[in-house]
Amino acid sequence: MKRFFMALVCAALVVSVSAAPKKAPKVDYVNATELTLVGKLCETTNPYHRVEVENVEGISKGEARLLKMASGLAIAFKTNASSIYVKATYGPASSWGSYAPLVTTTGFNLFIKDNDGEWTWAAAKAHKIVPTTKTLDKLSKPLNVISGLVKGEKECLLYLPLYSEILSLEIGVNSGAKIAALENPFRHNIAVFGSSFTHGSCASGPALTWPAFLSRATGLHLCSFGMSGNSKLQPYLGNEFAKTKADALICDAFSNPTVAQIGSRIRPFIQAVRKHKPDMPIIFLNTIYREHRNFRPAYEKREQSRIEYVEETMKAVTKEFKNVYFVNVPDQTGTDHITSADGTHPYSYGYHRWAQAIEKPIMKILKKHKIK
Repeated sequence: MKRFFMALVCAALVVSVSAAPKKAPKVDYVNATELTLVGKLCETTNPYHRVEVENVEGISKGEARLLKMASGLAIAFKTNASSIYVKATYGPASSWGSYAPLVTTTGFNLFIKDNDGEWTWAAAKAHKIVPTTKTLDKLSKPLNVISGLVKGEKECLLYLPLYSEILSLEIGVNSGAKIAALENPFRHNIAVFGSSFTHGSCASGPALTWPAFLSRATGLHLCSFGMSGNSKLQPYLGNEFAKTKADALICDAFSNPTVAQIGSRIRPFIQAVRKHKPDMPIIFLNTIYREHRNFRPAYEKREQSRIEYVEETMKAVTKEFKNVYFVNVPDQTGTDHITSADGTHPYSYGYHRWAQAIEKPIMKILKKHKIK
């Protein structure tokens, strides 16, 4: 009986110890504005908005909402921390797409420079909460991006969510560790205007869009103005991009507009840019193959006729305007039909292929303008 009683006491102690709450780690936070914001060209009241939309005459509410999202932005810093955390406050311009992982919508991608100087994937993390007006407060709780990091100082790039509006952001490290701003690791300023492809729809993470892949591959500072469904050669947007410190403008401009819109807007768009940047190179990209074309004759005919129209239009446009170029690489995402997420957008593997396909022609053009 005595042994039985002792066994019960020991069991109770084990249960008590195992049920005790884990001690929360001590974390020191720094406001992300004290570090280096990468991917930004426009001066804005909210540092994580890409354009001061209130100052853009003619912009629609939908366009403004998209440009409040943090797509393409990243925080550059150096730290000797073993653990990295984030605390973000999310705004109403946050949404989730059916084919996108939550890390793309509301989460973070961490890349760390390895011993060979290459930016290397380190972590991707998000709260398991779909962003709605009722859940935004829950998303603001601290998020442990990574733990168990190697010792020593590390150069880091923390990519911000593609489809969320960030109102405030803090980066945390384990207590006692150091964290400081890292000088922008990218050179020149390249504005990238584009569709949901550029925004990063269906990417596997915020750092896995074609502009992000191309930026890390070339070392150029590509600043994304992806606007899902709304890259339609709006002249007032061309005017805004040209007022920035951009050295060049790359446009994924033919994925959203109709043939009629392309015909009526391509020249006014270029002219709007030229008011502020008369010699800046403007590089237009043709759209990619959409897998919805497979086995659907009517869709295939419509897509192919648009591509052919763009090719003919750009032959004339590149002759009319100085320093306007058309990069028309076939099969940017491959011909094996394995990269599509939803018939329109690729997963990140397709975006990586796209970046690889256009890298050489873009770099060749930029080199002519001493951008390299």
